[in-house]
Amino acid sequence: MFYEHQPEQLKAQYKKMLTIIGNLTLLFSESDSPYLPYRCHENIFCKYLEADNLARSDCSADAKKNKIGIGLKTWMGQDDQKVAEFGKLKSTYEGLTGIDLVKKIAVYRNERIRITKNLHGIDEMIYHIVKRVPGSMQILEHAFDYIDVENISIISGRGNINNTYFTDGKHTYHFSTSKNTLYMLFENMELLDSFEVEIMADPYSFLMNAFDDAESIVEDKAEGFDRSKSMCLRLYSTNRYGEKFVAEKSGLNQWNAGGRKRHPNEVYIPYPAEDRRRTEGFFPPRDTVFSLTFPDGTVIPSKVCQDDCKAIMSNPNKALGEWLLRKVFELPEKRLLTYRDLEIFGIDSVVFTKHGDLDYSINFAEIGTYEAFYGEEPVEEID
Repeated sequence: MFYEHQPEQLKAQYKKMLTIIGNLTLLFSESDSPYLPYRCHENIFCKYLEADNLARSDCSADAKKNKIGIGLKTWMGQDDQKVAEFGKLKSTYEGLTGIDLVKKIAVYRNERIRITKNLHGIDEMIYHIVKRVPGSMQILEHAFDYIDVENISIISGRGNINNTYFTDGKHTYHFSTSKNTLYMLFENMELLDSFEVEIMADPYSFLMNAFDDAESIVEDKAEGFDRSKSMCLRLYSTNRYGEKFVAEKSGLNQWNAGGRKRHPNEVYIPYPAEDRRRTEGFFPPRDTVFSLTFPDGTVIPSKVCQDDCKAIMSNPNKALGEWLLRKVFELPEKRLLTYRDLEIFGIDSVVFTKHGDLDYSINFAEIGTYEAFYGEEPVEEID
């Protein structure tokens, strides 16, 4: 278990802040159970239990501490809860039913978990839950496992045309085809802590008095990233019809390019002209080596290079491919990476953050982040 091994002082601060948010329930709800927005829960957990916040990375873990990945959940009522969405992969399973459908979904679920663990250097996973009941909050934890695909069986007598219930012998799941969402029944949870939460009768007056004359500052952010210090790049290209693809002889498949003999780990992150124009000055000059920290803490020297500075490569250039293609994606050598792979992994872009003149970090972002970051559709690749 994760929670019981945290310092008592940190747990006390965590519960106090959860209580404060619950006190303000009537700002959001008329329920007699305390209210806790899930984004608020993620931020409170990471701040007061001193964990790394992964929630904006759209991976299977919302937080990480040491080498433990934590899925954060908060709810009231039923324990049948959403654990993953697969709408962007609908075309690959919309004709399937029954055991064929849920096995396909289980494989996708396991791939997301595997990529999360590899990207962030996670050895084990667990769910941490704040369940809200009238007058109090409860802290529980639950196993966070891969689905045992070989032992899946359909649960007869449950579900309907849109919901298929199944078990892998460890947990009970159901997949909603109408919502493209996988749910899990959180059973046998261990109650680790509970505390009373008094719902304030007039939170409006309280806040008005507490913050009288205070000013709010709203930072310009896209998908949780500070745009004044960050920039987003695609791991794919687009054709004239707007279709996304990973080029077969460049970018993450540069090892497959013609000409000289290339190492199977030789790759680069494309830095197209349109992105260079709007992020001018973000990176140091061409061939200047800078430090690039990856999500699991790995630091790889990198640089902007190639004609017109159209590529970001590691130094040596095989280091990036060794980390990404072999360690994270676990692809065999000389196997082309496709956009379908990125859809299954749930990521198709990267966000660079600048911490100093030669100090950067990189994070992998969910599908659609590039468009959200710049508020526009990418144009056809021109490099």
